[in-house]
Amino acid sequence: MRYYKFRVDAFYPPEYREKFYDILDKEKKIEKLDYQYVLEESAPPLEMLKDIVMVLAPTLTILKILYDFSKEIRKKKGKVYVSVSNQQIDLEAHHIDEIKVKFGKPVFKPYKIHLSVPTLEQNEIKKAARTLSFRPISFNNVKLSSENTVLFADYNEESKMIEAVIHIRDDGINSLYEKGTAIYAMALPKKIHENTPLEQILFTELLLTTKFVTGSSKISEC
Repeated sequence: MRYYKFRVDAFYPPEYREKFYDILDKEKKIEKLDYQYVLEESAPPLEMLKDIVMVLAPTLTILKILYDFSKEIRKKKGKVYVSVSNQQIDLEAHHIDEIKVKFGKPVFKPYKIHLSVPTLEQNEIKKAARTLSFRPISFNNVKLSSENTVLFADYNEESKMIEAVIHIRDDGINSLYEKGTAIYAMALPKKIHENTPLEQILFTELLLTTKFVTGSSKISEC
């Protein structure tokens, strides 16, 4: 399933915060929408709050709901903006159908990966696992654009592996996967400050390939 990915900036009085997140949580259960906090802080004027979240959604149903929410908070001078392709859109200033057109087709696909790293000891993998987060991705030795990224990575105590979610916007990779082509992933470790007290292992990149290599594992759709 391909997803839309966009940012939501909401400015509202404190009494509306619970409703804002209730909206997101409800759609998360119904539509497999996902969101992540980017920022929560006060905003001018002092009685207003500013929340920023990144949203990943299989449909644009959430836009209509946020559109209605923006009209409700307008009487309190609240605002809701959505940003897509580096363009910020004021929900109050545009018709909902006009806004949907700006989104085009859903392009992101989220995948999950489970990685072992045979070249490292288990304690080294555990310490370095989170450094794979937000790293760039290459496919068949070609670096992908920054819109393709490792979203988050961590070590799983039960599986003894690195578990991560990646977002792929590259149509070629997504099409290959949808056609049944196996795509493998492996993490690229790098040792820094070698032979000093500050010696550390980092994962600097995620490598994707259509050929199995030792230490790689298949990606699967979330």
